[in-house]
Amino acid sequence: MMIRVQRQPTLSMSVVALALLAANGCGRVEGPERHSIRGTVTFKGEPVPLGQIAFEPDTSEGNQGPGGYADIVAGRYVTHMGAVSGPHRVRISGQSGPVVDETQDVTLFTDYVTTADIDAKQPEINFEVPAAAPRQRRRR
Repeated sequence: MMIRVQRQPTLSMSVVALALLAANGCGRVEGPERHSIRGTVTFKGEPVPLGQIAFEPDTSEGNQGPGGYADIVAGRYVTHMGAVSGPHRVRISGQSGPVVDETQDVTLFTDYVTTADIDAKQPEINFEVPAAAPRQRRRR
């Protein structure tokens, strides 16, 4: 007795489907051009262990469009979606490490605000947060 197994063309169909999606521009982001930004963040001369950085277009300078954000890890950040070119307000917060329990205060500084000019030709921007940066314990 012979059993006949019919193979499904799943691999070739998958390849065709991926090719069609790529040709149609799947995953393309509409809107103004955004630039990935990377760099370092230091506080009192040391890399910020953990934190967040946000780039907000400075509307008072005539800039508009999507901003960018990133996590800071070991003093480094990389925005993946990026931000539009032009002047930005930059908001940075930093922590000395992860929160282990609710009683622990790991805040180094909160909502330090500075400015930066985003330019596709200069994707690396480094920040030194001054020792006098605002520090408010975060409420949990």
